[in-house]
Amino acid sequence: LLAIGILPGCQKNTVSKIPQIALTAFYPDSIKVNVDTVFIRFSIVDGDADTGNSSTSQIYLKDSRYDSAGFQPIPFPPINPSVEDPSKGLLGDCIFYPTLPVTPRTDSLHTAMGDTLHFEMYITDRAGNESNHVVTPSVIVRPERKGIHL
Repeated sequence: LLAIGILPGCQKNTVSKIPQIALTAFYPDSIKVNVDTVFIRFSIVDGDADTGNSSTSQIYLKDSRYDSAGFQPIPFPPINPSVEDPSKGLLGDCIFYPTLPVTPRTDSLHTAMGDTLHFEMYITDRAGNESNHVVTPSVIVRPERKGIHL
């Protein structure tokens, strides 16, 4: 009977060391330039808990309107080191706002009427492992017009 009580506590962590993310929220669906902010919420699972707290662990975003710009790195929000346990892995939620400028394109139509975009996103851990990619819903970016409410 003693062996049965010990075995469950000695189970090996079988979660992948490659982080996995899932988009859980993206809001709002419409913003005014220089007035509103976009927020992204995602869940993360990392089998060896080596995500965050390093310059190699980043969030990467790509604006759908500018494929040639590629993915832009954003520092991963701090994670409390007390939850880093490679034997248990890491499971959690992250909420952040993109630091990329979310403005309409500069041609006259988009400057006057607004623009639509979505983000593609992935993360990396301290070992350089790249997570799966997720795509946000679209957001409408409306120009800021003084005295006019859209």
